[in-house]
Amino acid sequence: MRVYRILVVTGVGTGGWTSKIAADRIVEELGKRRFKVEARTCMVADLSILLKSWKPDIIVTLIGLPSHLTIPKDVPVFNGICLISGVGMEPLLNEISEILRKK
Repeated sequence: MRVYRILVVTGVGTGGWTSKIAADRIVEELGKRRFKVEARTCMVADLSILLKSWKPDIIVTLIGLPSHLTIPKDVPVFNGICLISGVGMEPLLNEISEILRKK
């Protein structure tokens, strides 16, 4: 079974707990959908390094969808704010699931 990599990006160091909550929720919820997922968290400052070294399949941001981030066009990016509250996260998880099925 393939392990998919999802990177959760936060804007500042104080976003560590919220990004951890989002990453854990992604792993748990996609696991229920029979996907094996490894999630990591990082700050915007570390994004370029992890894009090269870890090569995520999907990026989930907790800072909206900032246009100033340099992300390869073949890596889908999602706004993951709904993962923190849980409100409205099903549509996001459905979209992510659909993309993972195609990979």
